[in-house]
Amino acid sequence: MGNYWHSFIITIILILLTINVRRRKKTELALTNQLKFIGVLMDTIPNPLNYKDLDGVYIGCNKAFADFFNKNKEEIIGKTVFDFFQKDSALKHLQKDEMLLDTHGTANFEETFHFSDGRSRVVSYNKTVYENIDGSIGGIVSVMDDITQRIQQEQFMIQQSKLAEMGEMVEAIAHQWNEPLVELSAILQDMEFSYVQNEMNEKDMKEFVNESMVQIQYMSHTLKDFRNFLKPSTKKAIFCAKKALDDVLEILGKQIFYSHIKLTVSCSNKSINAYGYESEFKQVLLNIINNAKKKILSAKKGNNINIIIKSEKDYAQIRISDNGGAIPGDIIGLIFDAYFTTNKDGTGLGLYMAKVIIEDKMNGKIQVYNDKEVVTFDIIVPSKEVKT
Repeated sequence: MGNYWHSFIITIILILLTINVRRRKKTELALTNQLKFIGVLMDTIPNPLNYKDLDGVYIGCNKAFADFFNKNKEEIIGKTVFDFFQKDSALKHLQKDEMLLDTHGTANFEETFHFSDGRSRVVSYNKTVYENIDGSIGGIVSVMDDITQRIQQEQFMIQQSKLAEMGEMVEAIAHQWNEPLVELSAILQDMEFSYVQNEMNEKDMKEFVNESMVQIQYMSHTLKDFRNFLKPSTKKAIFCAKKALDDVLEILGKQIFYSHIKLTVSCSNKSINAYGYESEFKQVLLNIINNAKKKILSAKKGNNINIIIKSEKDYAQIRISDNGGAIPGDIIGLIFDAYFTTNKDGTGLGLYMAKVIIEDKMNGKIQVYNDKEVVTFDIIVPSKEVKT
């Protein structure tokens, strides 16, 4: 009887072990299939993706990441950023990774890669910390986005927009030069008349020369403003918002005056700073003010452009309003779209690039709204560098 129960128990144990082995194999197969699926899924993602352990060693990546460096996955696993990045770039990544591991946070930044074969790519990074099943920190996951083409397209559109504005600026300069040219013409005629009448003496000659130099220096100053406007900003910097507006009005002021438009500027503090790209910021102001002038002239109603500059905590606000008529409700939400224009001679790039410059390049905000027949553009930009 005892042997029977002993055999029965052993049989039960063997059955349970068999069932457990089958379950284990089934679980392992499911896990293997899941890992294979994850691997295929990662390789399907077009963005370069990788994950590293706490020591900064690559323990996994997708095909797009390997292709980005012209490597195989096997050549990447077990390596660190110092094997693929230039030293200064690798140190920056290491510092960001250490900060992420300390804060358990995320990071977003852009970087330009320079490869040994002469290629360069602009990449947007998104990094975050990942946890193990037990809740401990496992390492860092990084997703890259190659934005080179987008950056190049934006630069092209900025230049295209600037070329369109150049035509307007040349017209403005023609208005500014008209008066000094008339003065120079009168001076030369007076000189000729004095010479013919034998009334020219040394004192008269000096007066003619001095008067001519005043007009020539004014015209030279106008050209200097024109050159400075065309010169692109190479990096972000702190600049005076009121001074930027004054530079724009040096170009547009005469044209607005001769168009019988009343321009008023109110500034709460002449030393209000803005942080970003000064030249491109001037381009935004010129475009909006010039659009307001054109709208007033074409609509033939209203004659006021009001500009208010003020400081709001860590931001500078520029508000540009005109009473040339409201923007129709069915298109006001489209005016910042690329190539959207209601002007048959327009490019549809001016306000689109204004939004790109203010929001994407300078981390600010630009918006437009109607108040009855008055249209207002609100521009808000940081007044100092914002750490990201």
